[in-house]
Formats: sequence, structure tokens, C-alpha cells
Amino acid sequence: MNTKFKQLAVGEVLSEVQYYKVVKLAGNKVQLKNQANTDIVVDNNYVESCLISGKQYEKEEKISKTDLTTLFLGNPNTAFTVSFNKQVKETDVTKEIMDSYEGATPKTMEAAIKKAVKRALNGEERILEGYHTGSQDEMGRVQVVDMNITTGSPNRLVDPRTLNYLILKGTKYTVK
Repeated sequence: MNTKFKQLAVGEVLSEVQYYKVVKLAGNKVQLKNQANTDIVVDNNYVESCLISGKQYEKEEKISKTDLTTLFLGNPNTAFTVSFNKQVKETDVTKEIMDSYEGATPKTMEAAIKKAVKRALNGEERILEGYHTGSQDEMGRVQVVDMNITTGSPNRLVDPRTLNYLILKGTKYTVK
């Protein structure tokens, strides 16, 4: 149910959860667009006291992969930036190996193939800005909303076992 403006009473408690993209900066004001495509303008005081950036950080910490996963999973509904490795697919491995042949000599072939296989098995790094609501699929992957997707579904799956770093509430956490 949506709140009816005409039924509001002084002292009534309201809440909201919104995620915004910055559209325009002008002086001490910023224009924001939410996921419903509604624009609002707020001032610097509102930004600094009420909003959490998923990109800005003032300190860095190196932590274990387990602690990074715990932080990631334990902060639903909070804007963040996360680096992870995408799922490895057979076609990616094949392409990496085939590409390793190019320019390789018989003497360098083994090293080139080993390097290609290692690169392929790690998966391609992806950096995503968004949030999650805490839901996971049967494989433990987290359903994340990518705020930079403008067409189609913004939902992406992130496997917490492949996290490289997480920017959350002013700190960048990197795997040791």
C-alpha cells in the first residue's frame, strides 16, 4: 500500500528505502534519479547525513576471504561496489587456450598454455555498483541489483567465493 498524502498526520512515522544514481551536481545541490525513474533534488547536508555512497571510501583494510564474504552477506540493502570473478564457461577456457597458440613457439608453448588455463579458470573480473536484499540461490550465489544496467533486468548473481574487494560504508575491503 502506498501512503496517502491527504491522510498524513503530524507525528506520523514514515520510512523508505531508495537507491539513487547521481544525475547532476550544481553548487550544494544534487539531482538524483531513483529506480522508479523519479528525480529529486537534495542539498549537501542531506547527502552527507542521510546517504551512503557505494563508491567513496576513506580507508582500506585487507581481510580474509571469509571475513569479506561475511561483510558482503551481512549488509543487505546498502549501496556498495564489489569486484568479483564471473563464472567460468567452457567456451572461455577454449578461447584462452586457442589464443595462447598465437605467437607461441614450440619452446614457449607449454608456458603459454599454462598461463592461459590459469587466466581462464579464474574467470573475468567484474566490478558492479549496486545492492542486494540478502537473497541467495540454491548454489549460494547472491542476487544483486546492478545500478548501472539501464535496459533489461538489472539482476545479477554474485558468487561470494569469488570476491576480490568490497567498498562499503566508507571502507574498501580487499582480500589478503
